[in-house]
Amino acid sequence: MNKTILHDIQQTAYLYFRKYTNLNPDSKGFGLVLDHSEKQHVASIAGTGFYLSSLVIGVEHGWISKDDALQEAIKTVQMLKTLPHAFGFFAHFLEFETGNRHGKTEYSTIDTALCLCGLLTVDAYFQDALLGAETSLLMNRLDWDKLIFERDGKTLLHMAYNPDKDGAYVEKKPGFIHQWDMFAEQLMMYVMVAGERHPDAMKLYEGFERVKGSYQGIEYIYSPGNALFVYQFPLAWLNLKGIKDHQGISWFENASKATLAHQAFAIEHKTFKTFSKDLFGCSASDTPHGYRVWGAYPNSDHRLNTDGTVAPFSMIGSLPMCPHIIMESIEAMKNIEGLWGPCGFYDAFNFEGEKPWISKRYYAINKGLELLMTNAYLSQDVYKAFMNHPIIKMGLEVLKWQ
Repeated sequence: MNKTILHDIQQTAYLYFRKYTNLNPDSKGFGLVLDHSEKQHVASIAGTGFYLSSLVIGVEHGWISKDDALQEAIKTVQMLKTLPHAFGFFAHFLEFETGNRHGKTEYSTIDTALCLCGLLTVDAYFQDALLGAETSLLMNRLDWDKLIFERDGKTLLHMAYNPDKDGAYVEKKPGFIHQWDMFAEQLMMYVMVAGERHPDAMKLYEGFERVKGSYQGIEYIYSPGNALFVYQFPLAWLNLKGIKDHQGISWFENASKATLAHQAFAIEHKTFKTFSKDLFGCSASDTPHGYRVWGAYPNSDHRLNTDGTVAPFSMIGSLPMCPHIIMESIEAMKNIEGLWGPCGFYDAFNFEGEKPWISKRYYAINKGLELLMTNAYLSQDVYKAFMNHPIIKMGLEVLKWQ
């Protein structure tokens, strides 16, 4: 297997975070990352988690000195302390220069968790007293109790909070928004809660539904919308290969099966000219009509939910789980004219129209997933740091993941 292209994907993804992160030492938003490359003032808090993780990769590959990377990590965590929050949870979108909440965006549990995954990674990697103290402050500030509630005998966690009646995701009245009552991308949150020895950690983990379905004979626990990214994002930091929970579930194997099912879906739906055995994955990306979230079968709506768009990160995000399949996908994408740009593969492509469409955007979280999953396959620099953090080690122990 030729790994040169993987090193190229890793390095160009790293360059995204050098190019689109606020690295102005005089800015209040130091360490914030543009949500995508074509919107020059809106940052995604999740992007900061990937940026912090990129520092570890940068040091290990000699792209940045360890001292410079440490100073950037410290400055970023000090910026995080100043951001608006609700019960310790950050706003989803922020103003790139100031760190102010962008519009009436929600305070998001999952986007906060993605940010904190990066923070725990650098904390474990650098072993620096100041960074450790600031990290502890932010982790201890999380008031999980405010978001935990009981319903129908299940212990659940709210997804988000928005105090504005006309704010993002608010329906009837402002306040807490929906709940993690289904399997999705939230697995790392249970590990964090357990790592803090919260008494409800196991009940929370057991509280969400695990619905099994199958496609072309491939059975797995699927998310309601069945977008491929939900299986991948937790595994960008959590190295769960060979690990099962107390119910015998391997989330690594589950993600592998989801990948195979998405590939089978693409093969079965060749009416979409973009799909093939090598080009597959219904996920969340740029499309010819803007950002959309697509999903494969099985899904809770029992309907076709795709316009044929394929995103490179959908395939690269499964590299550690299905390397031989994904290497063939990468080779196929290399041959698509115009798909590779200064920061690697562009966000998405679609061949359904009269002319091939290729996005000219890079999204922070999608590029971040490419970065971490290629690193997970090549050298596991981020895995080694994150899995060695005391909070994560304790979380795995409390949840009985072995």
